[in-house]
Amino acid sequence: MSVSAAGSASRSSVVLGGRSVRVLAAVLGLAVGAASACTGGGVGGSEPDGGGTGGASTGGATSSGGAAQPGTGGAVVGSGGASTPGTGGNTASGGASQPGSGGAPGSGGTAQPGSGGATAGTGGRSGTGGASNTGGVSGTGGARTGGATGSGGATGTGGARTGGAPGTGGAGTGGASNTTVTCTWPTAAGSPVSLSASMKVTGSYDGGMKRFVGSGPLGGSGQDEGQDPLFDLSDGATLSNVIIGNPAADGVHCAGTCTLKNVWWEDVGEDAATSRGSSASLVMTIDGGGAKAASDKVFQHNGAGTMVIKNFCAQDFGKLYRSCGNCSTQYGRHVQIENVKLVPRSGSVVAGVNSNYNDTATFKKVTVQAKADSITICQRFTGNNTGDEPPKNGAGADGKTCVYQPADIVWTP
Repeated sequence: MSVSAAGSASRSSVVLGGRSVRVLAAVLGLAVGAASACTGGGVGGSEPDGGGTGGASTGGATSSGGAAQPGTGGAVVGSGGASTPGTGGNTASGGASQPGSGGAPGSGGTAQPGSGGATAGTGGRSGTGGASNTGGVSGTGGARTGGATGSGGATGTGGARTGGAPGTGGAGTGGASNTTVTCTWPTAAGSPVSLSASMKVTGSYDGGMKRFVGSGPLGGSGQDEGQDPLFDLSDGATLSNVIIGNPAADGVHCAGTCTLKNVWWEDVGEDAATSRGSSASLVMTIDGGGAKAASDKVFQHNGAGTMVIKNFCAQDFGKLYRSCGNCSTQYGRHVQIENVKLVPRSGSVVAGVNSNYNDTATFKKVTVQAKADSITICQRFTGNNTGDEPPKNGAGADGKTCVYQPADIVWTP
């Protein structure tokens, strides 16, 4: 009796033990499934770091909490939805990251497969902020050449938030020039030299910046025609570093090709200098120096050939240059005026030429201390050989007789 009871008790313990094992397996399956569900639906990267809140992993290998599937040795049955058991399950996607300030949105981290249930993806890193917009550099005002200060260009527009290049400011525009034209007159060296007869010059003569004045027959300073000069230059001669004072008679005569270098006239008489000679190839060159107080003409061209006036300053004059309008023998004459400064009086003319004899006058770098177009740059005449006063027939650039562009004449009122 006791043996049987003991046997029954022992058998009951085995049966109850088997059931206990099964119940224990089921409980363990529920616990593991719940743990898997918790592990698979983890929180993604924290929001401040650029990642959104990770959604609960529905793709995690959450085993069905329904009927437990027997596994070998007692398969672990997870609780959760109706997903089938898998090995690791699908990778849960991390929450979409919020874009950083100015930078590209951060990419969600790749989730690593979880054990039993997928581990939630790691939230994306915060995007790197774009470079701060830099405003365009303000434009620099135009260089002032005596006029009004140029206005600075508008401030450039800053680049895009993705670090665009700074805008470029517009360049300022300089004002008009208001430079004053002045002739700087030299100081004479030593005592004045008085000439009662024309000084003949062959070859070269350097006056050493002495002042020469006329006396006796050369003591006139009016506009009478036919006066003799203080200096009479032969063909090929050069006169330099001379100051011609008052009285000046008829200044300088040139018989052919000649050069006047750094010659100054303090008070022009009949004319400052006259070109004579019949060869079309002769050239009279006035280089440097200056003249003032010419009642009529500064330079008179009676012969043939070309006169070159450059690096010269003239003040208070009637005409800077005149091709003879009524000489008994006429020629086609040419003048080149370059890099000269002029301080005219009302009614002044820079050059007078005879269009009917095919004269030409060219101008470059001429600066005039006067309002624009207030004096005549190039006056055309109809010349004659009878001694009559030649009539005017036009003025200004025409591309044939009077040759220059607007930019060749600078007005400084």
